[in-house]
Amino acid sequence: MRLADQVPAAPATADDAVAMVQAGLGWLATADAASLPAAVQAEALRGLERATSMHTAAQSRVLRAFTAQCGYEDDGHGSPRTWLTWQTRTTRGAASRALAWMQRLAAHPAVADALAAGQISESWARQICDWTDALPEDIRGDADVIMLGAADGGANLDDLAALAEQLHKMHARPDTDDGFADRSVYLDTTFQGAGKLNGELTPQCTAALQAVLDALGKRRGPEDLRTKGQRLHDALEDACL
Repeated sequence: MRLADQVPAAPATADDAVAMVQAGLGWLATADAASLPAAVQAEALRGLERATSMHTAAQSRVLRAFTAQCGYEDDGHGSPRTWLTWQTRTTRGAASRALAWMQRLAAHPAVADALAAGQISESWARQICDWTDALPEDIRGDADVIMLGAADGGANLDDLAALAEQLHKMHARPDTDDGFADRSVYLDTTFQGAGKLNGELTPQCTAALQAVLDALGKRRGPEDLRTKGQRLHDALEDACL
C-alpha cells in the first residue's frame, strides 16, 4: 500500500485539519522507516517536502488573519512576534522568520498559491521571491508567474537564475537602495549565554564581513589546530572587540 492510499477524507473544521496533520506526521516520526522499501521512503521524503511548503503557506495565511484581527492582544501581548515567542514556545528569530514569510507571501500571492498546492519547495519559493523583489512592483506578480511556470515545467535552479537575470535586464529600474528589503540579522541566545547567528546580508555587507574574516581568520602558525569554523568565529569576536 502506498502512503497516499492512507489519506483520510477531507477535514470538516480547522481543528480536524490540524489533528490530521499531527496524526500523519506522528505516524511518520515513529514508524520503522528502515523496514520500508526505498521507493516508499522516497515517496515519504517527497511528500514531506510538499507538506513543508503547505505548512508555510498555511501558517502565513492564519498568521496574517490573526495579526490583522490583533488576536495576540487577547492573551496580553503587544505584537504577533511576542505572542509567537511565548504562546508557541519559539525563539525570537523563529517568530521573526514566520512573520517574514507572512509578509513575503502577502506580496507574492502566486508563490503563496504554489506553496499551498505543494507545487514548489519552500527554499525555491524563497529564492524566486528574492529574485522578483528586485524588479519593479508593477511587474513583480507577472514575473512570479513566469518563474513558477518555468519551475513547474522542469527548470532547475540554475535555469531559474538565468531567467531571473533576463527579467532583471528587461525590467529593472536604476537601484536607489544600498540594500534589499529582506536584509536582516537574528542573534538568538541559547544555553549559558551561547548564541546562534542567522541573517540575510546585502552584497556590500557580505563583502565587508568576508574581508574581516579573511584578514582575522588565518591560522596563527603550525600550532594553531582550530577548524576553519572556529577560526572564523574567533575572527568575528576579534572584530567586534
